[in-house]
Amino acid sequence: MADTLYAAFAETAARWPEQAALKYNVDGTYRSTGFRELSRMVDEVAAGLATRGVRPGDRVGIYSYNRPEWVVADLAIMKLGAVVVPVYHTLPAETVGYILRDAEVSHLIVENPELFQTVLSVFESVPGLKDVIVLFGHGTETRSGKTLFSFESLRAAGADALTAAPARRAPHEPDPDDLVTIVYTSGTTGEPKGAMLTHRNILSNVHAAIEMFSLSPADTLVSFLPLCHMFERTCGYYSMLLSGATIAYAESLQTIARDVREVKPTLLIVVPRVLEKVYNTVAEKVLTGPPLSRKLMLATLRTYSRWARLAAKGRRPGLGLRFKHWLFGLLVVRKLHELGGGRIRLIVSGGAPLDRKLARVFGNIGFRVLEGYGLTETAPVVCAGVPGEERVGTVGKPFPGVEVRIAADGEILVRGPNVMKGYLNKPEETAKVIDRDGWFHTGDLGRFDDHGNLIITGRIKEIIVNSYGKNIAPVPLEQAMVGSKYIEQAMVIGDRRPHLTALVVPSRLVLEDHARAEGIGAGSFEHLLAEPRIRALYEAEIARTLANFAQYEQVRAFRLIPEPFTVENGLLTPTLKLRRPRVELAYRNEIEQLYREARQ
Repeated sequence: MADTLYAAFAETAARWPEQAALKYNVDGTYRSTGFRELSRMVDEVAAGLATRGVRPGDRVGIYSYNRPEWVVADLAIMKLGAVVVPVYHTLPAETVGYILRDAEVSHLIVENPELFQTVLSVFESVPGLKDVIVLFGHGTETRSGKTLFSFESLRAAGADALTAAPARRAPHEPDPDDLVTIVYTSGTTGEPKGAMLTHRNILSNVHAAIEMFSLSPADTLVSFLPLCHMFERTCGYYSMLLSGATIAYAESLQTIARDVREVKPTLLIVVPRVLEKVYNTVAEKVLTGPPLSRKLMLATLRTYSRWARLAAKGRRPGLGLRFKHWLFGLLVVRKLHELGGGRIRLIVSGGAPLDRKLARVFGNIGFRVLEGYGLTETAPVVCAGVPGEERVGTVGKPFPGVEVRIAADGEILVRGPNVMKGYLNKPEETAKVIDRDGWFHTGDLGRFDDHGNLIITGRIKEIIVNSYGKNIAPVPLEQAMVGSKYIEQAMVIGDRRPHLTALVVPSRLVLEDHARAEGIGAGSFEHLLAEPRIRALYEAEIARTLANFAQYEQVRAFRLIPEPFTVENGLLTPTLKLRRPRVELAYRNEIEQLYREARQ
């Protein structure tokens, strides 16, 4: 395989020109684009971008959710030697503007009118932005001094340019260590940091994934995790495409189950929350169904659990267990596999820790689930379960070529060809995480088991990783919330959870004054906090103070706490920082109640 990304794609396209590269849903039916056709589209878009002045080293943004045009644009940008800057479609306008300015994006591809409105709101603050290419509408117009035109008109211009000058088809030939993408990740200060990744960084991961997971043109993946996330981009896009496999894009997050049944994939790349939703959906249907169905499902899970335990010990099941295993496989497990299209051979979970019970349930009924671990800064995979050697509760072994060691304080350190060049425009931040010997300091704690599998034991950093794999810095959220005169202290919770909740300490004197003015009477402070009008006040204040944060950074539920966090009660350090584990322990019942109520 070639040592740069576009060249590797060109090799694959030449090797399997008629193989389906991409599938996408049009009016309820999946259509295919072969490698030959995809290559032609990339040539046209690259030529079109070149006519708009894109040159090697320029930064071109992609502001879109997953769709074939994302891939076409990405490959076209790389063909020109320019740098891809993906922008999450869920980010608030302020953050979008910051990324466009920090990365010095000159051309931006925008998916839909809603996202375009966000871009319009930051136009004036991004003077370096020359062109906006939209994936909707037609025609060309000028707004705020920027050129606006459609993706199709860009392709058409590129096709004309290629006809007039066929030499434009020649790609730029970068060095493997040239910058190919800048991917922004949240920092503890709330200001995003742009991880600078090279061709070598990403392709080292791609080579390892293709080898470890035996990827080939026989494979098909349904893609639904954001391509802006390096987990999906490296594993669900580059690794699939460069092995000659087919990528089918889910129509939407709401249609994943239907899309999987229709496409019949051989692989899925997920975050734990997806598996949690599948499990909860099936469990709810069983629990609310006929009594016979409940008994049948419970008997199946017990039987397959016993079977797995015996297999792990190398023991042969008895005749009775073998019969039950066959019978329940016919009546229940086969139908569960059919829900996934019937061909899934591998599910790779990453982005957040996977619940052990959930992993065992899926594994016991025949779905091979491999858990992995990585970071944006490591392109992203550090470790992954090895097929046939996976162990529940671990994130597997280091990828080929990747070194992992545990520091004296338990921190996980990583070194290898996958480690980023550094953070864009942040040399001090880079120096904090990459030492002189090239070790990247992850901020995570871990240890190895006796089989060489890495076990994540905790986090040094305060970054929350929710069950969708989103990185969330709690401090900026808490700082925003205490900006309300009604809030004295706040602590955000959400690590490994589907959404954020918060413990909120009210400003007692301010609140009591407000209650008197509004004629809200209460016998005690605790009773006042339970008053519906007070609850509504705090709900509105939290929503107001977090209005400029991303959707996944919103606090969905909260509990008003009458006692403040203090040094005296052990919930603050002497420097007045939150002792987060202690707070969570002290209020564990209240926190669990918040999440139980959300599930009801």
